[in-house]
Amino acid sequence: MTVDGINFTAEELVAMVLSHAVDISVAYSAESGSPIPPPTDCVLTVPSYATQHERRALLDAALLADLNVLTLIEENTAAALQYAMDKTFQDEEQLILFYNMGASALQVTLVRFFSHELPSKYGKAKQAPGFEVLSKTWDETCGGLAFDHLLVEHMADQFNAHYATLKKESDFDVRSNARAMMKLRIQANKVKHVLSANLEIPVYLDGVYDDVPLHTTFTRDLLEELSKDLLVRASAPVQKALDIANKTVADLTAIELLGGGMRIPRVQTELSAAVGGMDLGKHINGDESMALGAAFAGANISKSFRVRHVGMTDVNPFAMNVSLTDLDVAIQEGAWSKQATIFKSFGKVDVKKTIAFTHDEEVHVALDYEENEILPAGTKLPIERYNVTGVVAFAKEMEEKGLGKPKVSLQFELSASGITALVKAEAAVEETYTVEEEVEVDEEGETNATDAENATDAGNATEAGNATADNATKVEAKAKKTIMVQKVSDCASFISLCEVVVFRCLMTHLRCSAFVPLLLLFYQRKRKRSTSAH
Repeated sequence: MTVDGINFTAEELVAMVLSHAVDISVAYSAESGSPIPPPTDCVLTVPSYATQHERRALLDAALLADLNVLTLIEENTAAALQYAMDKTFQDEEQLILFYNMGASALQVTLVRFFSHELPSKYGKAKQAPGFEVLSKTWDETCGGLAFDHLLVEHMADQFNAHYATLKKESDFDVRSNARAMMKLRIQANKVKHVLSANLEIPVYLDGVYDDVPLHTTFTRDLLEELSKDLLVRASAPVQKALDIANKTVADLTAIELLGGGMRIPRVQTELSAAVGGMDLGKHINGDESMALGAAFAGANISKSFRVRHVGMTDVNPFAMNVSLTDLDVAIQEGAWSKQATIFKSFGKVDVKKTIAFTHDEEVHVALDYEENEILPAGTKLPIERYNVTGVVAFAKEMEEKGLGKPKVSLQFELSASGITALVKAEAAVEETYTVEEEVEVDEEGETNATDAENATDAGNATEAGNATADNATKVEAKAKKTIMVQKVSDCASFISLCEVVVFRCLMTHLRCSAFVPLLLLFYQRKRKRSTSAH
């Protein structure tokens, strides 16, 4: 975007909005009599269809606004968190469908609410509420603005016809004038709001363009006729969400409506028909529940607040693949490569997964989205690129020791904010070696051999009769015996691999370390021999 010859990026524009939000918060607190310093931490909501590209851009915008983002949370997930704040769900589980038609998009999320035990350091475990997102679907172009656009187009056609009659210019199109179109958009939004509660509204716009007015009348039936395609699309994501979670309408406990678009009467009619006539719940604030849930999530993360614990499990709708190739492009013969799905579609977030393989060359890591129909149109598949180096040097060092190829482990993390990254890379080689140690063992002496022979000599009765008490008692002597013990154990040699990332660099140094088990102690039983006089 260019303003007065100055180019602004999307991140810079969003940063301005965030800075204005900070100013509003400070001004409101001052007016209410409880002034606060400018906030530095925040929680930002994102739509369900936001990819990693949009999420990273939002984090960059917050950085430009000097804000520390504690976490990113999806809008419907935040609304579900706000719904669970004051409930227990001890009687039974609930399966609730959150239907959110906002200004720009329609989002549907299926959530299972339950009660679980929260371990306690003192006393018995306590029951705490929790919820798990089972599925989410959306239509990123079916929102309140789409209804506004239909009304604007209808009014533009009417104005063009009226203008051609008055000015005798059949080739004129009001859409070429930005100021006139802005007047029509403002009026279209007003018409939509009025027709949500009334059946008819007259429209009088003076001086739309070139002093030509627009006088017309809109009815609810006309609005429904113009938006019939949108109304069909308004109920499609509901069945899709149920199918992904392997649920049916009969399994639903309730439906909660969110967003301003759900106030259109025909939208509610179509939704009710799609769920078999179920009552549409309005138990939470459809406009503020997302913000309230995000604030509660921030309070849980921040160490400055102590709030009620609510378990939360979200899912990532987009599958992600990792591709491994040799970094050295000069290697052509028998090109090595591996590919795998590291995070599957609708898998849990805030998890880590590791890929291990045997290799002795530098590795190029490509993290991409898996191409499928659920990915928003126009999304770029590449996510991150990494160059993992240090493998060759480590492999040569191990080869000089007569060891095999290193085993490389790459650990990927899908954070609670929906950001995927390579967080750790290391190589290991298993080494077997022998250690000799000398161990001194005390051994009891045997009885005097001569005395034993004399005591058992049947041919000399006199000597046997004169055996002394000393000959009858056992005689112990101590001797030292040296035992050579061979000890075989396994050790692993570790060295970190320098990760050269597109936008960041993570380096950790771990040198070779050996893990030696305790020496096994061998015990020898001693037989005590005694002699007696007969």
